[in-house]
Amino acid sequence: MKTKLMTILASSILIAAVISVSGCRPDDTIPDGHDSTTVVVIDQFPDTLVGVWETDTLSMSTDMLLIHQEHLEDIFFDYDSDVLSEDALRILMEDASYIMETDGFRVLLEGHCDERGTIDYNLALGENRALAVYNYLDNYGVDTDRLEYVSYGKERPFDPAHTEQAWGHNRRAHFRVLPGN
Repeated sequence: MKTKLMTILASSILIAAVISVSGCRPDDTIPDGHDSTTVVVIDQFPDTLVGVWETDTLSMSTDMLLIHQEHLEDIFFDYDSDVLSEDALRILMEDASYIMETDGFRVLLEGHCDERGTIDYNLALGENRALAVYNYLDNYGVDTDRLEYVSYGKERPFDPAHTEQAWGHNRRAHFRVLPGN
């Protein structure tokens, strides 16, 4: 009985090993017949959370994503605040108008903080910042099916220096353009 069980177990492991290494292409290759400007693999955008959107491979020109990205401006916050300043509101009006006038992409709103404070505190503050931008865009009329938000807290600084100027750059809501509609 033990010999039969061991044989079945060994066979199962062998079958699983053969299946896992055969017939699969690496994730970083482009399928035959596609040119590199028409297939986007999410891994080409390392700051994007894989799994936020439904698929890993999407058809869209990387040039179009970059064009949309260039039209959207980040929002900056005061120290320990998630309140939208007058300057932020002006920028958000322009961003909202662009998103509403232009189809073919979605936006991940990333909340960021400077390095001061605990990890938990900054994750909560980053979420409040991203949510403040999300709520503004929703109230302005942007379709929320095109919006998601996430907090990175202090974990992904734009400027790694330990100065007031760097901290000011890091207290932001960043617009990350992703494929989709």
